[in-house]
Order: sequence, then structure tokens, then C-alpha cells
Amino acid sequence: MPLADFWEQGELRAAARERHFGRLLRAYRLVQTPPVQQTQLAGWLGITQGQLSRIERAVAPVRDLVKLDQWARVLHVPAHLLWFEVTPSASEALDVLPPRVTLEEPAQGEDDDVRRRHLLKAAGIAAAAAGSGLLADAPWQRLLDSVDKGRPVDPATVALMQDRTADLFDTQYAVPARQMFDSLTKHRATLTTLLGNARTDVTRDPLAVMMGETEALIGWLYFDLGRGNEAADTWRATLKIAKDTGDRALAAYTLANWSYLAGSRNDIGPAIKLLRQAEDHVPGCSAPATRSWIAAREAEELSRLGDETAALRALERAFTAFDFARPRTERVWTGFFTANRLGGFTVSTYMALNHPDATAAANSLLASLSPTNNQARAIALADLTTLAVRTKDFDHANALIDDALDVTVRTGTSIARQRLLTLASALTTNGNPSATGALRDQILCTLRR
Repeated sequence: MPLADFWEQGELRAAARERHFGRLLRAYRLVQTPPVQQTQLAGWLGITQGQLSRIERAVAPVRDLVKLDQWARVLHVPAHLLWFEVTPSASEALDVLPPRVTLEEPAQGEDDDVRRRHLLKAAGIAAAAAGSGLLADAPWQRLLDSVDKGRPVDPATVALMQDRTADLFDTQYAVPARQMFDSLTKHRATLTTLLGNARTDVTRDPLAVMMGETEALIGWLYFDLGRGNEAADTWRATLKIAKDTGDRALAAYTLANWSYLAGSRNDIGPAIKLLRQAEDHVPGCSAPATRSWIAAREAEELSRLGDETAALRALERAFTAFDFARPRTERVWTGFFTANRLGGFTVSTYMALNHPDATAAANSLLASLSPTNNQARAIALADLTTLAVRTKDFDHANALIDDALDVTVRTGTSIARQRLLTLASALTTNGNPSATGALRDQILCTLRR
């Protein structure tokens, strides 16, 4: 893809409009195929992977003009996407920076990995002048030595693994489960080795928590891939880790994930029981983002039972807890639970209850979503298509279905897939086959091939 076209992609333009360079960097990584790893991009920018992870996830954006200008030059961000101008003082500081990197168009047949190696050379990240002594004590080298040579784990290695764990949780919202699985299982293997080389509680305890977080995410990927029994086995292992480490929030997260598996099997009663057990693990004001998510999930399942009073009360609890939540910083799994995602739970609850505000809420939610928020967009489009069919607005349903199927297949969002298949099943029994047959066939042909 020509560089000019690359920067015109919707995800990158949307990230630039947020005026948060960390989010622009994350979008830059994830729009590429395969996605650029944090370690690679950090090398190009001359920072550590841990620093890049914090920049991407930070609530407050970087405001240092020298850094912003340097990073924009390295990545060749077009001027029309930038929201800042270099001040005279910043220009003077840039005089001592390395020459601007030149990115050549790849030769025909040259793959992304080759192009990235050229970039690494151009950026000079080999840093030969740094000296072998400095490189030998670099955090990533200590991590390798801990894995390969049995070096005792130190706090810097723990911090590096925490950043990697957070990056995997962030990436899973933009990358299909089948593409994530190998990276996550390798991460688990690394954690297993490091736990064997952790000599103190200071290093062992956080590694054990990361192992639990990783197991929980692997369980979710199993669920996303339709391997429910393996998901349940993995979550059982996660609950044991949560018990051994005393991490009640991890137990709550695991039980809430398990509720999706029960719900997908139409075991609504067991799903609600799992969610109430999860809620008991985060009482009072503890873990407000996790608590808000659990209450919103409970509202969804209660609405499927037709218990409107209990469902709306659960939604009220979700909104109350969200007022105190800091999803980006609470735990690695809460970053997804933005106000838009809470809105998504509200829409699905309203839909199940046939609430009169369901369509208005769904349209408002879809309009507010960032182009990079693909999983939430898939779910919202599936819900809107279902609402259009319910109101017999088949023209609108047909207008929505292409986008709904495209983003669902592209992201592998199992919740959206399940809702569209449920819609197709309902269309089979619809009394107006001329209006619904093509829609049903399109859903089934796309999702079952």
C-alpha cells in the first residue's frame, strides 16, 4: 500500500482526531498485517517497550513537543494529521537528533518483515555506540537471561512482563482469537519459566497474578473459537490461581467470562448464578470497573428471562459503579469497558425487554463509536439489524447487514456472530419469507462457510 494511502485509513484518522499520540501509535501498530509488535515500534522510536505500553494506555497524552515531533518524523506522519506545530525551542532541540529516517517503498514481493528490518536499520536502533555493557544489562536482555539461563527474576523483568500482558489484553480487542492464540500461549510458557526463577515474593507474586490473567484470557480465546469445554477447563485453572494468590478481582473476572459460555448455551439461570458469585468477589467500592461490567452482564441475562425490574436495577448498579471506575488503570482486563461498552450492554438489555428506547439507544451508540472500536461496532450492528427486523424495517436491515457481517467476520467477534445466527434462526420461522429469505441466507452463508 502506498504510504499516502496508508495514513488515510479510517482507524489512523480517527486516532489522530483524538489528539492523543499514544492512541495514534497503537492504531499504527494494529492496522498493519500482521500487527507490529510493541517491541518493534518501541525500537523505531528509541524508547523501551514498557514506555510505549504506558504511552499507549495513558489517560493524559504526551505533550512534549520534542518527542512528538521526533516520533512523527520517524513514522512519516503526514502534517495534515498532526495537531501540533514545532516551537522554535523544539526545533533547536531537534538539531541534535539523528537524521530523519527515509522509508522506501518495498520492492515487489517484499514482505512486511523485510520492510520492517529495513526500518530498523534506517532508524539505527542497533545502537552500537551504546556499548556491550549497557546492552547486557538492558531489561529485555535480563528477561532473556531469566528464561534461557536461569537468571533470578528482578523487578525490571516483572515490569516488562506486566507491560506485555497488558499489551496482549489490548491487542485481543482488535485481532481475531485465532491470530492471538500462539502469542498468548508463548507468553504463558515464558511466565511459567520465570515463576521457576523467581526467588522472592516481590517477584513471584505479581508473576503468579499475571499467570492467572493470562489463563483467563486464553479461556476467553477458547470461547471465542467455539471450544467451550477447553474454555471451562482453563477457567477452572484460573480460579485456582485466584484462590492461591488471594486475587478476588481475578476470580470475579473469570466467573463473569464463564457466564458468557453458560449464556451461549441458553443456560440463563447458571449464567446469572455465576455473575452473582462474581459480584460477591468484588464487594463495596472494590474494583468498580469490574463490578460495573458484572452488573451490566447480569442485566443482559435477567432481561433474557423477561425480569424487567431486576434487569433495570442491575443496569442502575452498573451505572453507579461506573461513576467511580477508571477502566484504563484498574486491571488489564478492564480497558475495554468504556462508556460505549456500557452503552452496548444497555442496548442489548433494552432489546431483550422490548424497551421503547432500544432503537434510539442503538443508533446513538453506533454513531459514537470510534472506527477502531471494531468489536463493539460488530455487536452494535448486529443489534441494530435485529431491531430493524423486529420492527419489519427490512430495507434498513438489508442496508446494515453487509457491514455487520464484514466486521463480525474480520474481528471474529463471537458475541456478534451468535446474535446474527440467532437472528437468522428467527427469520426461518418468520411468516414473510419473501422479505426475509435473502437476509437469512446471507447470514448463514457468510457465518457458516
